Amino acid sequence: MKLNCPVSVQDDFGPIVRGCGSDFDFTLLFEESILFIGPMLLASVLAILELARRYNHQTLFRGGILLSLKLFIWIGLIASQIAFLVVVSTHGPRTRASIAAGGIGIACTLILTCCSYLQHGHGTRSSSVLVLYLLWTLPMDALRARTLWGTVDGRGAAITIITYASFKLCAFILEIIWKCEFALQSGLCDAPEEKHGIIERALMLRVIPLFARGYRIPLQAQDLYKIAPRLMNGNEKEATTAGLVIDIFTSNFSEVLLDPIFPRLGYLALQFTQPFLVERAIDLISDTRGRNFYLNGGGLIAAYGIVYIGIGIMASTYEGKAARAATLVRADLSTRIFQQSLKLDRTVISKDSNTTMITADVERVQAGVRKMHDLWANLATVGLGLWLVESRLGPSSLLTLALIFVCLVLTAWWSARASKYQETWLKAMETRLHKTVQVLKGIKVIKQMGGSQAIFELLQAERASEIGLSKRFRLEMIAIITLSFSSITTLPAIGLVLPVALSKAQDGQLLSARNAFAALTLFQLVSSGIQDGAAHGMQLMVAIGSLKRVQASLNQRMWKDGRRHAGDESTDTIVVGSESSNNSTADYAPEKEPREKRIETEFAMTLDKVTTKWSDEGDLIVKEISFNIPRDGLTVIYGPTGSGKSTLLKLMTGDNLPVSGKVSTADRHIAFCDQPPWIANLSIRDNIVGARPFDEKLYYTVLDTCALDRDIRELAEGDQHMCGLNGVSVSGGQRVRIALARTLYSRANIVILDDCFVGLDGRTEKHVLDKLFASDGILSSRATILATSSPRYLSLANHVITIDANCNVVREGQYIDVGEYTGVDQIEQMELQQQNAALESHREDDSELLRVAKDVSDTTNSGDLAVYQWYFQAAGKRNFALFLILCSLFVVGSTYPQIFLRSWTEKTLQGQKSTVSSFYGVLFGVGSMAWLGFYGACIWLFLQMAVRVARSFHTMLLETMLNASMDFFATNDSGRTLNRFSQDLQIIDMELPLSFIGTAISTLTVIAQCVVIIVESPWTGFAVLGLAIVLLFVFRVYLRSTRRLRYLDIEMKAPVLSLLIESIDGLATVRAFGWIEWYVRRGLKVLGQAQVPFHLLQTAQVTLNLWLDLLVAMLGIVVTSIAVGTHSSSGGSLGLALLNIVGLGQSVRIVVHFYTSLEITLGAVARIRDFVLQTESENAGRQEPPPEWPRIGSIEIQNVNVSHSSSLPPVIEGFELNIAPGSKVAICGRTGSGKSTLLNSLLQLVHVSAGTILIDGVDIATLRPKDIRTRLVTLPQETLKLSVSIRQYAKVYGISNDKDIIRGLTEVGLWSIVERIGGLDMLLTDDSLSHGQRQLLGMTLACLQRGKIVLMDEPTSHVDVNIQSQFHRAIFNTFSESTVVCITHQVDTILDFDIAIVLDRGKIVEHGSPRALLNEENSKLKQLYSLQKAEAVMVEKLSDSDIQNE
Repeated sequence: MKLNCPVSVQDDFGPIVRGCGSDFDFTLLFEESILFIGPMLLASVLAILELARRYNHQTLFRGGILLSLKLFIWIGLIASQIAFLVVVSTHGPRTRASIAAGGIGIACTLILTCCSYLQHGHGTRSSSVLVLYLLWTLPMDALRARTLWGTVDGRGAAITIITYASFKLCAFILEIIWKCEFALQSGLCDAPEEKHGIIERALMLRVIPLFARGYRIPLQAQDLYKIAPRLMNGNEKEATTAGLVIDIFTSNFSEVLLDPIFPRLGYLALQFTQPFLVERAIDLISDTRGRNFYLNGGGLIAAYGIVYIGIGIMASTYEGKAARAATLVRADLSTRIFQQSLKLDRTVISKDSNTTMITADVERVQAGVRKMHDLWANLATVGLGLWLVESRLGPSSLLTLALIFVCLVLTAWWSARASKYQETWLKAMETRLHKTVQVLKGIKVIKQMGGSQAIFELLQAERASEIGLSKRFRLEMIAIITLSFSSITTLPAIGLVLPVALSKAQDGQLLSARNAFAALTLFQLVSSGIQDGAAHGMQLMVAIGSLKRVQASLNQRMWKDGRRHAGDESTDTIVVGSESSNNSTADYAPEKEPREKRIETEFAMTLDKVTTKWSDEGDLIVKEISFNIPRDGLTVIYGPTGSGKSTLLKLMTGDNLPVSGKVSTADRHIAFCDQPPWIANLSIRDNIVGARPFDEKLYYTVLDTCALDRDIRELAEGDQHMCGLNGVSVSGGQRVRIALARTLYSRANIVILDDCFVGLDGRTEKHVLDKLFASDGILSSRATILATSSPRYLSLANHVITIDANCNVVREGQYIDVGEYTGVDQIEQMELQQQNAALESHREDDSELLRVAKDVSDTTNSGDLAVYQWYFQAAGKRNFALFLILCSLFVVGSTYPQIFLRSWTEKTLQGQKSTVSSFYGVLFGVGSMAWLGFYGACIWLFLQMAVRVARSFHTMLLETMLNASMDFFATNDSGRTLNRFSQDLQIIDMELPLSFIGTAISTLTVIAQCVVIIVESPWTGFAVLGLAIVLLFVFRVYLRSTRRLRYLDIEMKAPVLSLLIESIDGLATVRAFGWIEWYVRRGLKVLGQAQVPFHLLQTAQVTLNLWLDLLVAMLGIVVTSIAVGTHSSSGGSLGLALLNIVGLGQSVRIVVHFYTSLEITLGAVARIRDFVLQTESENAGRQEPPPEWPRIGSIEIQNVNVSHSSSLPPVIEGFELNIAPGSKVAICGRTGSGKSTLLNSLLQLVHVSAGTILIDGVDIATLRPKDIRTRLVTLPQETLKLSVSIRQYAKVYGISNDKDIIRGLTEVGLWSIVERIGGLDMLLTDDSLSHGQRQLLGMTLACLQRGKIVLMDEPTSHVDVNIQSQFHRAIFNTFSESTVVCITHQVDTILDFDIAIVLDRGKIVEHGSPRALLNEENSKLKQLYSLQKAEAVMVEKLSDSDIQNE
């Protein structure tokens, strides 16, 4: 630059200086007015807004030395501005704007100083306004100083500007320094994202330590850094009726959702500088002898660097903010769904629908939110791109506008249809998951009944239906994707052909390289806008459809407590949380302890003419019933099976709403023990303590009362033993006693028990009853309500309410009015005769006492070759080869026209005219080939390969699950297993095919673009090679962490699903205890933990995109530098190379995005593969039984040792028993004596470590367990809950004849009920039949089977005495020639059996003919029988009393 330029030259707006050296500079007036005053005023306005926003905020950081240094530097800035103003006012050079620049600089710097001061104390991070201003204006100050230095008498002013810039650099450094050591509160800097300034966030520096750690070791949950609390649980508020969209955008985080707008605008603007750079580069190379060639070339290189680095930073800033918004919406929706699930009315609640919403709908919504700003930006890209194309090629190119309009209309139409078909698909997925959850919960019963094959066929049919419905959605998606990708070849063809045709007709210039490649660059941007717009439009429509589903669910009828409470104003609410350090799960502090107070009203509860039903469409179950519950003592509601007892209890707990009448209760503090008992997936202690504080004395008193202390002592983990989902790792008797202990620990004034003593042996029952109802018992002074169909508890009652089969009160009064019952005295007498009076509550027969596993196999190496091979094998290798061929056709068809265009634009006018037909043919013909190739690849992938994979993987998963041993279900969390069937299959169904085709297309495209760049600019090949090496290293580091993050994302969602299923299963109990808020807090905790790996995974993807953009920027700089330095490229060659660099930047991002997504989604394949290969089949190495086995029905048990698992000690040792064919054998004994274990050993459900079991002379250890179970007839103690029709339910029992089903139901009196509700097509739900009726249904269907051996495990435990007697008579009639082995506590039903066996501690302590044993004086069987006989007498007395009342 020439020195001593006159001020007159500089006092021109320019912006380029004229007549001063090489003229490669801005004028001083332009620098002062535009580059100094403009940014200064803008920063000041933004700073004032920041001051207004921060002024009333709490002070978070103290000043310290950092604030002092900041103020010193800002004062220096003001001083240097004053010095500049003095210099230019006295003798320095000045323009028309110099004095104004000095004055404005002083005033605005004062504003920025105040902003720095306030932001230091009130903000967690540095001011983005200050940091951006300082960073942006530093180069401008350098330019201004340079210009002044070369101006006459300007060195003094230049020195003041240099001083000013130095202070500004120091201010920038101080502003970006972390201030965490000055924090006044703990936790302010825990989340790096919250303490990092805009520079660190734009460069994603917070992720680098995570990548470094993830490269060294596999990441664990504790290795992840914290994220902001609002990203973990959203807004923690319920949805409004106005709609979720309005609610979300008007909430206090709407700012986060709108934050991505400005960086997206900056990204859009920088993208459209690329065609201008291409034009300028071609012009420069075409005139290498022009003035200032190297200066202009250097400026062009710098411009490429600035533009491409700016694109990378703007893109990362935008994507980071968009990812943050998506994480926030995901957290908010998940929290709403979980909260509302606990508050919806029981008639509309569906846990499986909520499971689908959290795993599927919420993920679709967050994906739509992440891309919602891309939609409007893509539309702007298309519009702006077409306008620029028209300016270069003329109006004829606007014919492409019609094509784009058609594309957009069709895309919108198909997207709307896709949203509708997606809803249908998700409903089918819901149905399948609903039944899968029921199968997981009832897997033991299914195995006992030998129903695995029927369940397999049922779930396979559901999966086939789901896949069939998904095809409509896939077709719409294929149409949208194909239409959007067709723009890659169609737009350039139409946009270039028409101008060329018109130019030929007018005999003018056809097409230059400059216009051609500038237009192709624009068409590339427009095509990218159309593709992304179509994809994001469909994504947004799908998200809106999912959002509507969530909104519809949240807007369902809310649960209301229909009871009236006495003293609502003074009654304390239930506590939420726990303060016990030993209570590992309930780690929230209690709000307050409920007061112990007596009920002051006459009655604890009153029902006045109450009528109710289970559903809006159902029949009335209770009609105008009235009775009172005394405030003290035990009230027994006695009635036959199916009479409505449980319905009455649900009215009392508030779970069911009365249609008419009034339910009044004296106290809100109610404890409830349901039938069957509900057990949470917590430790035994946490199940008992629940939301209450830990009271050691009360806790151990409750354990003793419920006879749980001995059980706990025998467990390796003690009371920290995990119960598992639905109590899978504890026995049925233990479940009952844990639920009862929870009821007692609550200290509730009103206790409601739903037949909760079923399944306890006499000694355990006697112990519990004495502790509860003796004169000093725990419940002696509380209002206790027990519903039962057994009369054995009536003598304990202070008040008895007898109802008939129609839930009418036929008798109400004190027990003494009916007659004396001596059952309890007999129990006491039997207890005195026992030699061992100590409580011997062993592990229950069917207990799998293993802690639920905390972790599953590590799938961090999910991207290895074996996983790919496994996937390709499932998809079909020939299918994969054909798919690659079709993808290659697309890439060749879209790349070759560019190469042809380069050579064609370098021809002379005559050469172009002579080959114009080839021009038309290549652009249209080859382009059509690309379109057809892509369409074929989509069809083949989505409708052939993906469907085949979907069927194959579900089949393998289902077979593996059904063939797994019971050890597997006891040691693995059901939530993780459910994740395989829900989220993993969902990923494989949709995300994996999209990632697969995206990876294939983009990889082939990148290869083609690199080849073109290297051919057109050979020296660039070295740069491409070097960048490829760097990229591989970056990619390797990235994948190690992101694979693990995705794994953690999936696995940390399992506790969410488990807690959701668990809480809704026990919703009646949760509401009765008042634990809704406690469960909400537990839900917030696990939901927040699940958010961390998800957000970090999104952040990691943004980081990788930034690195890729910076690598492409380097490549652009290298290509431009080579072209400027060597002069070796023609305009067409450089244009083609730069065009492919523009495309390469997008393609590399796409290939890495899709390949990363493919690697991550292949984690789902790896998890399924590990599940299939690592889950041991109980049928492996076994053979099929002989035909028609067993023919005779003999059973020989020879010196066997039986344990519940190979890792546990034997429960039964050295046991021997021979059962003759056709014998009827009854097995009795106390709880824990080994009865059910012995029975399960015949079904191969437990581990037989020694000895032999022969059935018809065949060692069953050599036979496949699933075949053994199908050949035997088993009646389990528990009933299988399955939401299918009765006809489908019967197939689980192997019954498919409608007439047989109807006949069986008629014989037990169920057909009239079933026929009224819907016949054999009636859907079995929780409300359609009572628990006892469901058990009766299962017994009836079991009796329709045929077999030589019948095994029964207390199948009549939940039905009344009359039905028990009727059922056992039916067994003798139906299986008169079969061998029957029956476990029972009802001695009076086995008097006609051939043999009765009494077990204790796995040993036979008594055996022989039942009648013979009853004649023995000290017979244990006789003691049990005396008790049963007394019950029969009581039934007769009650019946007589009922008749008299009538």
